[in-house]
Amino acid sequence: MSNLPLIPDDVSNENDTPLPLIVAKRWNFQLAHTQTAEGTYYAVQDWMRGLTGENNIRNLWSMFKKTSAGQQMSNSIVRLPYKANDGKTYKREYTTDKGLYLIAQYMRVKQDRPMLDEIRRFLAAAGAFVDEVRREPNKIIEGITNPDRLLDAFIEYHRKQGKDDRWIQMRIDSKIKRNQFTAALADFVRDILTPRHYATATDDVYRGLWGRTAAALKSELGVANNLSLRDHQPTLALYYQGIVEEVCAQKLEEREELWWDEARDIIRTIATIIGRQAKETGELLQKDLATDRPLLRGM
Repeated sequence: MSNLPLIPDDVSNENDTPLPLIVAKRWNFQLAHTQTAEGTYYAVQDWMRGLTGENNIRNLWSMFKKTSAGQQMSNSIVRLPYKANDGKTYKREYTTDKGLYLIAQYMRVKQDRPMLDEIRRFLAAAGAFVDEVRREPNKIIEGITNPDRLLDAFIEYHRKQGKDDRWIQMRIDSKIKRNQFTAALADFVRDILTPRHYATATDDVYRGLWGRTAAALKSELGVANNLSLRDHQPTLALYYQGIVEEVCAQKLEEREELWWDEARDIIRTIATIIGRQAKETGELLQKDLATDRPLLRGM
């Protein structure tokens, strides 16, 4: 087993507090955040100050944006109102939780940054780094020389949530398919610019498969807006969603370059085709594959 700390109690219980806010509270630093239509965004400067203990992070942030990690998260950066200590409101850069994890992952641990290593180990134990490390298995994160330890933490975390190994394997596979899908959108669609495009593409997948949006499925399953729907879906739902996303990625790649409306037509067509099979499978099993709930009689 790994030498990482056990999954923290405040993460492994049913607390709906987002992980970045748990970190900010645990290490006693301010983290401004705001809810948007695309999800929760967090103030980059607050996060970097909390990780490093340094007040002036402008140069550090400027250098980070030039790295491969900074470029990777560029699409998730938005400028939103931020109330400063002087009482005035300015526009500052915000990012998603995944953007925050990338910052923590790639920042260098130094003697004058003791909290950074502690926070990274905490995030690793909570499963936050698993997907990034799995995509780059040869990368060695400073202070954590064996990526398998992070996978162990990911597995242990979901087992504590009552998931079996079959679901855990499918969740990892579904993340790979999701990455293929979003990478194809980014690489081959000429006019995809904002997080809303990715959210719309995801809803196109869900509508074709399940006849419902991500928001509707979250409502049915009682999943909070700031949590991942896929962490609460059954194995077969992850399986069919992964099929759609992998096939979409292949068809987008075949075109090499296309416009957003053309990409949506491809996504909706593929989701509808595979949705028919998913519906037949659900009828055979007499349950709604998207939620694992029994079908109503007469459906």
